[in-house]
Amino acid sequence: MAALIFGLIASLAAVLSILFAARQTRELARQTNINNGISAASAVHNSLDRLHGVGSVLFENPQYIPYFYAGIQLPQEEAEKLRILVLAEMFADSLDYGLLIKSLAPETDNYDCWDEYVAGMLESAPAIRFVVSQHPTWWPTLTQHFPNITS
Repeated sequence: MAALIFGLIASLAAVLSILFAARQTRELARQTNINNGISAASAVHNSLDRLHGVGSVLFENPQYIPYFYAGIQLPQEEAEKLRILVLAEMFADSLDYGLLIKSLAPETDNYDCWDEYVAGMLESAPAIRFVVSQHPTWWPTLTQHFPNITS
């Protein structure tokens, strides 16, 4: 009889232990989803912050805006051309980072507009296409998503 009672108590303890482990697993999965969402939001914020940094430079130097949004070719004057190429590298860094984040964080599903934005920037900014074509390995995610950029 004692063995039966001990067996029932042991069985009950095993069931309770399994239920407790299931609850812990469910809570861990919930916390992981929350943390992944926060990480994705932070990564998106970082990519936008990088982009805003370039936008700030353009705000301070509006004469460069047409080189990135209106398809204007690089100027002939060397000093001006170098300034635009530095901005183009900054833009390429931002675009590449955004694409990288989007590919690494599955929680950025609603960030699909980034692909469209990058495609639009590459279409309207010969300066960005030029710097990426000169050094495609510097922006691997950008060149992987848009392989024709280097042709």
